[in-house]
Amino acid sequence: MAVSKMEKVTLISYRENEGHLLQLLQELQNIEMLDSLKDLTPEEVELAQSLEGTITNSQSSEMEDLELQLSAVRKSIEFLVDSSAGKPSVIFKEEQTLSEFENAVDFTEISVLLAEVAELGQQKTALLKAQQALQLAETDLSKWQYLDVHPNALKTSDFVLTRMGYFSASVRDKLLADLGATKQTVLELPYENQSHSYAYLVYLAESAEEVEQLLTKYSFQTVPYNYDLAPQEQYQQVKAELATNVDKLANLSEYTRGLKGQLLALQKAEEVLLAKLTRFQATTKIALYQELLVLRGWIETDRKEQFSQMISQLSTKANPIVLTYEEAQGTEDVPTLLKNNKLVAPFESLTEMYSLPKYGELDPTPFLMPFYMVFFGMMVADLGYGILMLVGTILAKRFVTLRKSTRKFVDFFQILSVPVMIWGLIYGSFFGMSLPFHLLSTTEDMNAILLLSVIFGFIQLLTGLLINGVQLVKQKKYLESISSGFAWQGILLAVGAMVLAKLVLNNETLFTVGIVLFIASGLSIMIIPAFTSKSKGAGLASGMYDFYGITGYIGDLVSYTRLMALGISGGSIAAAFNMLVSFMPPLAKFSVGIILIVILHALNIFLSLLSAYVHGARLQYVEFFGKFFEGGGRKFSPLKPQEKYMDFKINDDK
Repeated sequence: MAVSKMEKVTLISYRENEGHLLQLLQELQNIEMLDSLKDLTPEEVELAQSLEGTITNSQSSEMEDLELQLSAVRKSIEFLVDSSAGKPSVIFKEEQTLSEFENAVDFTEISVLLAEVAELGQQKTALLKAQQALQLAETDLSKWQYLDVHPNALKTSDFVLTRMGYFSASVRDKLLADLGATKQTVLELPYENQSHSYAYLVYLAESAEEVEQLLTKYSFQTVPYNYDLAPQEQYQQVKAELATNVDKLANLSEYTRGLKGQLLALQKAEEVLLAKLTRFQATTKIALYQELLVLRGWIETDRKEQFSQMISQLSTKANPIVLTYEEAQGTEDVPTLLKNNKLVAPFESLTEMYSLPKYGELDPTPFLMPFYMVFFGMMVADLGYGILMLVGTILAKRFVTLRKSTRKFVDFFQILSVPVMIWGLIYGSFFGMSLPFHLLSTTEDMNAILLLSVIFGFIQLLTGLLINGVQLVKQKKYLESISSGFAWQGILLAVGAMVLAKLVLNNETLFTVGIVLFIASGLSIMIIPAFTSKSKGAGLASGMYDFYGITGYIGDLVSYTRLMALGISGGSIAAAFNMLVSFMPPLAKFSVGIILIVILHALNIFLSLLSAYVHGARLQYVEFFGKFFEGGGRKFSPLKPQEKYMDFKINDDK
């Protein structure tokens, strides 16, 4: 239950083994690779310079091919999903190692499928483009669909001119009257609406000047006609072509839906290509010296022996693989990997949200876990809600295939269901209804619950200070452990003893002991920095300022009163919902009332869990971690598949 110990591993082999070794490391997911060229010692740099052809293996052309293939697969997946072939399936099942999975994917079949999907995509694009053009033509011709002569039929005539266009409906009557006064002018209005009138005009060439003046006067807008057939005939042809195009799109969509079963194959191909691409990207961290390669990285000490055994099985006299290990040095940027048992591991997410501990620093998760469980249970505190959490998480794990990260989150709430049920029994609350038995009443024992909240906070603060003091002792900072940890514990214990002596026990001896402890602890906090600092005056001033921080502990203790507030408010809201439904008439109560109470309690469960999750974490981060935890660690990032669609089985015994 701590931060995993790390060692630096160096692997030397022939270059021909590069691909197989990277696949093995990716499958094992146990080594975070380092840039081997940057990590060379001076002696190794000298050796590298003495060898010809020292390079970094980029393999850019192969990587480009992979990226192109990956892009094609992703486009095909997107096309099948967008074409109503269905949402992307998720593979999830943890049943194959990476090598087994890659061997099962036939890229010859995938290439045929990609070509087919690409062809379908081109067909669909062409049909959609044609549909858009036909729809525009239909909209344009709809205004002229009753015109049965071709507007350009008389264009070659020297005696007759034609115009096709539209003008404002407000000048319709005036324009018709003025045109009617001209010599042998024919005007047809095939379409009109409230704003415009659409017209086809035929007039003699000798009247052209007069007609043109009238058209200009009334803002007649000429419209070109670029179709082969007359508007009426062309409109019908466009509608027929549009209907045919729609049928083709429907048939194409129907055929595409039949490829839904191929979506899984494409997703598997994408998973394999992502894994290969990750391996190729990792090659840039490998140093190549002539025919040799050098690979370096961080590995858990606990997995070092298994890794060595697996490499020894691959190593032969003709093709040796050399491994060496080095202890992590204090100046190195060593990654952090948390390692806890099954009960504590789900709570690691809380620590990671705040900050990972630095390598060599204490993992706060085991200390956080019991407090968080108590606080979460106290803030939700309902037997019915706890039972729902337990049953829901069990069913989810039993019938729903979950990713590793999601399963860990489900485990987290499954564990938390236990304190929720326990505190529900303590408060005697079952879906907001009072049970016939309880240890504390949320209506009659509010002061006791408030006091209990502060006591829990008091215990957690003492624990944080104790951890800080012990850590400083391990670092041989003995005086600092007193002023920064144990003395503050003395302050809190002294205040607790004085309050207990006066308000509960009426014991003067205990009160005197509390005063003495308070004075001694306070002096330790103020004076010790003067001994540990180069400047005695500055150290004393620093100590006095630190002692002023006692006011912060008052605020810390007040923060824990939220345990009472949230627990009581959630129960009160649930009881109010029950009362609301109970006032309904019998018929409504057992019809609409059932639906209403389910919705209301679902809302209250969600808000209660959300509040408990957030406020419980806030108490850990501000009040608890602030006493001893520094953080700032870097997460261990081993070479591994991206696992976009599934979690691979890690086979250490391969």
